[in-house]
Parts: sequence; structure tokens; C-alpha cells
Amino acid sequence: MTVDLRAFPELLVCHVFQNITLPCHLQVDKHLVDSMPAYPCHSCPGHCTRKGTRNGVQLLRCGACGRYQRASYANNACAPGADKRIALYTKEGCGIRSIARIMAISPTTVIARTRSIAARLGPGFVAKGRSYEVDELSTYTGNKKNRVWLAYALDRKSKQVVGIRVGKRSKRMLRPLIETLLLADAKRICTDGCDVYRSLIPEGMHAVKRFGTNSIERMNLTLRTRLKRLGRRTICYTKSLAMLWACAAIACWG
Repeated sequence: MTVDLRAFPELLVCHVFQNITLPCHLQVDKHLVDSMPAYPCHSCPGHCTRKGTRNGVQLLRCGACGRYQRASYANNACAPGADKRIALYTKEGCGIRSIARIMAISPTTVIARTRSIAARLGPGFVAKGRSYEVDELSTYTGNKKNRVWLAYALDRKSKQVVGIRVGKRSKRMLRPLIETLLLADAKRICTDGCDVYRSLIPEGMHAVKRFGTNSIERMNLTLRTRLKRLGRRTICYTKSLAMLWACAAIACWG
């Protein structure tokens, strides 16, 4: 007996994508299966077709990019869109273990994915001849006796973050950030009254005045609101400088 599986979509999905054998008295219309719309690819706008199995799971191959994917994933960390969800939850203030509980994956996997996502991000094109604001946020790493700073530069016109540094508030930490602005032929660099900036920024370019850092101070509030590890009175401080930089990069560039 031939069955029109369009009336039973759950059987059609099982037969095509999960390689489940139907009962012998049910015969699949092969022309119907061949005329099914192709499975969408998760890496490009193309479509996938069946291409063998592995460990009993149907494999799909994209005709456009040639990449393989599975019809279903037993591990949630391997499912399409996992990195986007981790970045989204990070920007919404979720901690490592919160993300692990929501996505039902290991905290170690969340840490590794967070660092991997941040490593692929960057400020992009840095315009020349702009005015910039530079400021730093204080927080902790490891314990509350180990105080560190998150410093970054903000384009006053586009409100784009053009550089991020973490560490102790010293010349060694701030010099690469200031050199990036100098190479971009900065018109003016506005900072607070910290003495470190006076020795790094040329006098004619440096500006320390009232309301000169309004934009970046507002950005500081946004970061403290979105990232739990930047809260002032909290026990959710970061454990390493690498994770602090990674979360800040995702919040600014993700």
C-alpha cells in the first residue's frame, strides 16, 4: 500500500532526515520524497541534500558551499546558532553558568566559545581625523583585593569603540590604546585628569575639560548595566583578564 506522506508530515521527516525504517506495509512514494524542498543550509542561503549517514544520523551536504551538517544534533553546543545565542546572552548580562544552564551545555564549553567569539571580533575600520574619548572602568579579577581596569576609546562622532585594553592603570596598559589613536591622526583626545594620559598624549591634542567625556561616561553606565561582572557591589566579578576582555569585546563589537 502506498501512503501519501504529505498527510503525515512527522513520518515524512522521520523517513527522510532521521533514516527511520517505516513498517513494511507502508511504502513511500519515491517521487514525493525526491520532490521535497531541500533542507536549508545553516552556513549560507543554499540548500542541502542527503549525503550518507554517520553513527545512524542523517548527514546533509550543501550544494552551494559544500559544507556538511546533520539533520539533528544530540549535543546542544554543536547545534547551529549556538555561538549567536552565547553572544546574545553575554550582552544581556548572563554569567557563564547561567548561559550553561539555559543552553544545557557545559560551563567549560561556554568559556571556550566566548573566547573564540571574541577573538573573531574587532573595531573594524578606524576613521582618521576624528575626536576620541578615553576612559577606564574599575573592577576585580580573582578576588576583590586584585583591582584592575577596563580602558577603551570611543569615537565621539560614530560612538564606535575603537580599542579595548585590560589590566592595571599604567603606561604599559594604556600605551597601545593611545598609539592606535595617534596612528589614526586623532584631532583631539579627551580624557579625565589621570596623570598617565599627560605623558602619553601630545599636549596640543590632549583635552581635559568639563563635559569632555560625556559620551564615554554614558557608555560606562551601559557596560555596567549589561555585564554583570562589571557591577560595583557584586560577587560576580571576573576570574581572569582574558574573560574580562572577551566579554567586553562581545558587548562592544558583538
